[in-house]
Amino acid sequence: MSPRTIAIIGGAGRTLITLGVLTLAFAGFQLWGTGITEDRAQASLENDFAARRAAFTDFAAAQGVDPGAVGQHTETPSATEPTDGPDPSATEPEPADDVDSVQDATPVQVPDEPPTPAEPVPEELLPSVGEALGVIRIPAIGVDKVVIAGTRRSDLRKGPGHYLKTPLPGQAGNAAIAGHRTTYGAPFGDLDLLEPGDRIVVETFQGLFNYEVLPQTTDEGTAGHSIISPYDVFVLDDYGDNRLTLTACHPKYSARQRIVVQAKLVNPPAATIQLAGLDDALAAELAGQQLAYEATGEDPGSGAEGSDPGRSEEASTVGVSAEALDESLGWHFEEAVPFLVWSLFTALAALITAIAGRKWRKWPSYALATPVVLTLLFLSFTHLDRMLPAF
Repeated sequence: MSPRTIAIIGGAGRTLITLGVLTLAFAGFQLWGTGITEDRAQASLENDFAARRAAFTDFAAAQGVDPGAVGQHTETPSATEPTDGPDPSATEPEPADDVDSVQDATPVQVPDEPPTPAEPVPEELLPSVGEALGVIRIPAIGVDKVVIAGTRRSDLRKGPGHYLKTPLPGQAGNAAIAGHRTTYGAPFGDLDLLEPGDRIVVETFQGLFNYEVLPQTTDEGTAGHSIISPYDVFVLDDYGDNRLTLTACHPKYSARQRIVVQAKLVNPPAATIQLAGLDDALAAELAGQQLAYEATGEDPGSGAEGSDPGRSEEASTVGVSAEALDESLGWHFEEAVPFLVWSLFTALAALITAIAGRKWRKWPSYALATPVVLTLLFLSFTHLDRMLPAF
């Protein structure tokens, strides 16, 4: 072979090796690097939640009521005909007579007619969208995470997110929380390991609330979870009881389906309070988001695996927003420009390092430049991850 041919083949080989290394590095970033972002967010959220809960408790004490009774009380709804979905009467276990929380604390107990505070709760004591509203603990799978108000893409990078259009955890109705399975700390990575009867504890400003995982009927028999289509939004409906619904993408490393765990509240619900900042501006923002089938590029009426044909078409026509179906599904091409910019900076830093290594000293140049290159690469990967569909 001629020297030119050898140089071309060598250059192509080095390029392919570099692309392979970058691909592996990005895979590692998604699996572990995003956890760094989530860990930092969780640390800040823990402090915020602790301070807000202390202030909320002080307010309740000043009003002469239990924190769980602060708000407009909603009595436990009587058993009614459930909406479309699993029959709760066939799946719900009887409440335990003696329920202790994970931290051996007494669950919140709310009287049938709790006293109403003389003054409304100040908005600064309540979380707004994107802020901490509670902590979820699932001992069976080692989950201990702060829950954020909202399921926007930015919210779920911080931890599990509460569906805004459902009741707050611990309150009457069907409270729903979404979370990642493989990236950003993977808070719901092991939902498939939960068994009927496993304990879920949610701590909010109003106290500790205990849930027990409900059995679900699957093709393999009874399990602690079910697999559905992303368009089967009936799992967020009110079943006429008090429960918690957890959702995440399924299977792992894919957003093709959803894994769903539902659990029954085994102690009385707290009074109803609302998040702060749920105003017309937020409603307009949510209304303007893409429908789920627009975000994924799939037609919900196409009979996707695991979907309910009788419900998929309905879900696509009633205007269910991506916020209600997990907005993290879709591509976000607005991140392409910052990704390319940071990638260019990374390439320039690597090139300067190589030139410095040849004209000065190789290893000292690499030692000085490596932190800079890795930082720029981290920023580049961050924007690439935000551009791609999340799971």
